[in-house]
Amino acid sequence: MNPGFFAKQLSNLRRRDGTLSLILVFALAFGAVVKAQVINLPVGIPVGTSGAGNARTDADNFFIRNNVAGMTEIPLRNQNGKQDLSAEGHWRFNGSIQLATYLFRRERFLPGPTQGITSETRFGTPPILASEVTYTRGDRKFAIGLGAYTIFGFQSKLKDPPALGPLATFFDTRVASNDFAVGGAARLHRKLSVGGSFILGRGFIDLARPNPTLAQLGIARQDRLDVAKFGAPGLSVGLLYRPTERLGFGINYKTKRSYNFEGSLETFAVGPSGAAQVIPVKTSVTVKLKPPAIAEGGFEIKAADKLRLFADFRFYDYTATFQELVVRDKERGQALVTLKLDAFDVRSFRAGGLYALNRATILQFGLAHTNKGFPDAAISPGTVNTGGFDFSVGVIRRTMGDLWLNIAVAGILAQERKIGPPANPLFPGRYGGWGGMLGVGMRW
Repeated sequence: MNPGFFAKQLSNLRRRDGTLSLILVFALAFGAVVKAQVINLPVGIPVGTSGAGNARTDADNFFIRNNVAGMTEIPLRNQNGKQDLSAEGHWRFNGSIQLATYLFRRERFLPGPTQGITSETRFGTPPILASEVTYTRGDRKFAIGLGAYTIFGFQSKLKDPPALGPLATFFDTRVASNDFAVGGAARLHRKLSVGGSFILGRGFIDLARPNPTLAQLGIARQDRLDVAKFGAPGLSVGLLYRPTERLGFGINYKTKRSYNFEGSLETFAVGPSGAAQVIPVKTSVTVKLKPPAIAEGGFEIKAADKLRLFADFRFYDYTATFQELVVRDKERGQALVTLKLDAFDVRSFRAGGLYALNRATILQFGLAHTNKGFPDAAISPGTVNTGGFDFSVGVIRRTMGDLWLNIAVAGILAQERKIGPPANPLFPGRYGGWGGMLGVGMRW
């Protein structure tokens, strides 16, 4: 064994920006960044209305996330589910858990040994949780609230079929950001409310994929990037304007945030020519990830006593934050890879409605579309970014007193995206997929 050779291999690994580092950074950037704003998983909260809620004032909205200023307008109910006309304040809890399953597919279309072969993988995401507690004063002059939610959380897998033999690959990516927010709202006028919240999160990235150098030698080893951190403080501010009793407009702005992830990169180096040596190498690394500023706006129409409709537009300022990503050696601060992302601004349209079937039953429905956020060169099998649609339905049912149960389902359809040379010679193919989500919650 030659320690000098090992030291040289480690030094070369830290300096180079070759195939291994490039693939890892691709996966890091497009697994974490895409999911952070739920581009591939367009369903938001509440699930039954596809996440639309920037101007909603019904009690089943998630105000800390969608409409912080609207907390002053949360309906005050008594134990019989009727409007409470007293001057007493009202505490409210709303919670939801989301379970999802997805199928991603890649069909190769270029001439060669893999032409016509399709890779498909179905996987279930970890449970996605959302909850909030609010207090609205009886005269509606102010309200406070705190909430916890997962702004993104998923596991992405893609395993090639055995027909590819030594060319087969396996990708496994897990990312999440669990956020906590506390905020308040004040009614400045009977038609105008303002609000704001402070956000803090804990994010992580756990990514494993084949080592490309060893794969060429017929040796299966998995590289792994594992980083995490508490932090990414940010602010959300909002305004709700109600020109009439049946019409309301809401706007929200969420500031840019910044994660300074720390962790390790585990990979392998190959011994000198003719030596059957595979050398494990573990390097402490840091990665700075900046979720973008988000501008949101929407309206709500009470079309009838039993029907309310609402719609949102959301803008994600990716061009200001996701143009470059750097993975650094933690000890030396040296950049292992600097990657140009050239992300697009992302736009999301969401709409939904509620229909009160009777005093104890509310029907919900929604749809949404989110466009792609990254160019063809950024796509890899484990981090598909296509944009997509979702369609949702659900029912809210009062069971006893003021306890309501909420059950919703959503279907998700990714837009097909054709990737190939010259933009992306590494991962050509037709990418697409579909999935479903179940949301179960309660509110009192």
